Amino acid sequence: MFSYIGMDIVAATAAESRALSDVESMKMAARKINLRVITLYSLAMLTASFVVPMDHPFINGHSTPVGARSIFIIAVVEAGMPKVAHFFSGVFVFSAFTCGVNSMYIVTRVLHTLALRGQTGPEFITRRLRQCRSGVPVRAVLMTGAIMMVAYTGREGSVGARLDELANNCTVSCLVVYASICATYLYFFRTLEDAKIYGNTSESQAASYDRDNPGYPYKSHGQWLKACYGLVACVVLILFNGVGAFIEPFSIRKFIAAYISLPVFI
Repeated sequence: MFSYIGMDIVAATAAESRALSDVESMKMAARKINLRVITLYSLAMLTASFVVPMDHPFINGHSTPVGARSIFIIAVVEAGMPKVAHFFSGVFVFSAFTCGVNSMYIVTRVLHTLALRGQTGPEFITRRLRQCRSGVPVRAVLMTGAIMMVAYTGREGSVGARLDELANNCTVSCLVVYASICATYLYFFRTLEDAKIYGNTSESQAASYDRDNPGYPYKSHGQWLKACYGLVACVVLILFNGVGAFIEPFSIRKFIAAYISLPVFI
């Protein structure tokens, strides 16, 4: 799930897209991301399953270096090409860096949007977060970068253990976001039904509330059912994500890493 996060990037970047006015281009972008990620993940897992034994000790975390748990690292080492493992390690570092840049972009835009709505606290903070230079919310970028430095703090535990805790925390946070998106859509879907019943919308608005109207922005088959599935699946993953903390002996660090996002979100 941690590796899968980022599927919603097209929605966050749409506001700054030159093709935003072209509804079909946004639909195509969303569908292509889904198809590419699902295809690549499926092929990668299928290929790895042919060369990495299911009972390999490193798969379930029985290795000291975090990188050694990767099925791609295991595959090339088992194939007698340990030097290729360095190439994959480089790919992972580059991927992690681009993921950080991607996340920073999303957070700065969300923070800037909240500031424009006056939802970032005191006015002296909000006023600064609204500022842009050459179309870039520089103050929001700097604040986001400062908060991201928290990832480098912490004096206890190995680097691998702290990385696992950080990844665990990020995964739960994004699952909470995905659950919220699904719940929001279900409320929106109910609004569509209310609009049909009461009919208290203007002619221009009616097109956005009628799924059968050509002007309706986006729809797919069984969309409300997919939202229900996504909501339930995310809640189940959030609740059972920290089961490892309860295995004897109880680990307070793992418990906090797995569940601290819930009270913070609330």
